Amino acid sequence: MNNGLVVPSFNINIALLRTIPIKQIMNMKLKDFMCFLHDNKLIDLHSLLKKDEMGCINRLKLQKYVYLAQTCLNNDFGFEYSVYNNGPYSPELANYYYEKIDPNKMSREVNTRNWNHGIGFTKKFLSLFKDKEPEWLVIASTLIDSKNYFEDEQEILNKVYVMKSDYGRGYIDDVWIELKNKRLVKYESGLKINNILSVF
Repeated sequence: MNNGLVVPSFNINIALLRTIPIKQIMNMKLKDFMCFLHDNKLIDLHSLLKKDEMGCINRLKLQKYVYLAQTCLNNDFGFEYSVYNNGPYSPELANYYYEKIDPNKMSREVNTRNWNHGIGFTKKFLSLFKDKEPEWLVIASTLIDSKNYFEDEQEILNKVYVMKSDYGRGYIDDVWIELKNKRLVKYESGLKINNILSVF
């Protein structure tokens, strides 16, 4: 007996629900991530704090790898990034590796496999970013970060053309297209590659 109330009937397609993508949050710790990067020769922990060119390159790469892991693979290390000469930069992350990291100790942990990593996350990360040059990391992270300030695809490219004028427009376009093909950025607007006019 329903006392005159009409009870709606719902037909839920469980199979359809299973196809809905869920944004998965990863939780790999920074120390483990750095060991993973060193183990896969993406950074060199021994050179990280050196004051020479090699140290500078390793710190740049670490900054960009952490940024890409946070923004593209949802592994929230908790670092805030701001615009900088070489793309997104986190002073908080810099303070962490300058003040709290012992590269020699971490290197021993790599050798003894005394670190944890998620297989799914690390495989995906390597498939996207392994063998990328520092220049690619700078441009890719700058393009991704520019989405926070511009909605239009051409506006993003025009902005990066100016910010990274020492890089060729063709190179920037190629990185953007690769990011789109890998679904790291999503835009459907009509794009005019190498548009001479700037919107700002």
